[in-house]
Amino acid sequence: MKRILTLGGVTVGVFLAGLVLWVVWASTGRLSEDALVQTKRYDAASPQSPPDTLAVTTYNVGYLSGMTNNEPVVRSDSLLSTNLEQALALLRTADPDISAFQEIDYGAARSGYVQQLDTIARRLGYAAAAQTVNWDERYIPFPYGRPAVHFGRTVSGQAVLSRYPVQDHARRVLARPPQWIGRDAFYLDRLAQIALLDLGGHPLFVVNVHLEAFDQDTREKHAREVRAYYDRLAQTNVPVLLLGDFNSEGIGSATTPASPDSTLHTLLHDTALRAVLSDSVRAAVTPSATYPANAPARTIDHIFYPPSFFRVVNQEIECGAPAPPSDHCAVTASLRLVSAATWPSPETLPPIDTLLTK
Repeated sequence: MKRILTLGGVTVGVFLAGLVLWVVWASTGRLSEDALVQTKRYDAASPQSPPDTLAVTTYNVGYLSGMTNNEPVVRSDSLLSTNLEQALALLRTADPDISAFQEIDYGAARSGYVQQLDTIARRLGYAAAAQTVNWDERYIPFPYGRPAVHFGRTVSGQAVLSRYPVQDHARRVLARPPQWIGRDAFYLDRLAQIALLDLGGHPLFVVNVHLEAFDQDTREKHAREVRAYYDRLAQTNVPVLLLGDFNSEGIGSATTPASPDSTLHTLLHDTALRAVLSDSVRAAVTPSATYPANAPARTIDHIFYPPSFFRVVNQEIECGAPAPPSDHCAVTASLRLVSAATWPSPETLPPIDTLLTK
């Protein structure tokens, strides 16, 4: 009996040790630190002069999984290909000069090993991109169930796609939510991605965020972190566009949040930023919300802009047809440059990393 118990204990110990080693292996990425932040150039030429009007899109593409995001299903190559073509059609119609993407895959198993950013850039003729990685795992055993539905090898993140050159680029990892160690080992990094673009001699900061979805306290902490980055960037007098998937709605007044979730209020209070999708605008557009894409009910994807540099001349929410290629809708705004605005020279700016660590 003692021998049986000993053998059983050894077996359990070996199993647990093997499980720990597997989790360490599976949750460890393959990419170098340099590969987590890349500035890319494509074949298309950049405009040489500042635009009169700048079209800007934010789009959580949900790795082009349509409405199956996070569901335990096998996604066929035909579904992924169809969703890619629909996303391309949506972006071709919107024709943005700058796009901020969230949940975009860079050759991940769950999306058929397609480098989605490069594919979109080349198919639509863009000149440059800033690519950041927030999920680099050898194997993700999620959604839970049979291995066929697991994400597997995952390389995913956020990106800024631009017709204009990317002059500088930085990645900042935001706070992690409290969660048990097994979940935390495979949980993505939430990022603030900061890119400096050169609009024909006019510098522009683009801050692309994807804030915490499931824990409100962490999301509000993210808002404080991003706000600190914004304040440092704004001190340069360079205009800042803040956009992305905020997983939060309800901006509120100058003094009071619109809901118990103070994320957006924290980000915008006492800043020069205004929402493209204000309450009055959303009342006049269809659809009037951004999530979920098949029946939009919540506005959690936003573009915030400084009115001293830009005036909104048009805004649209587009979810994709005949079926949404993502579970989020895209938000696009046409921003006319204010002629009286004074733009600093891009050559006089210190590196973004220096600005953010002051």
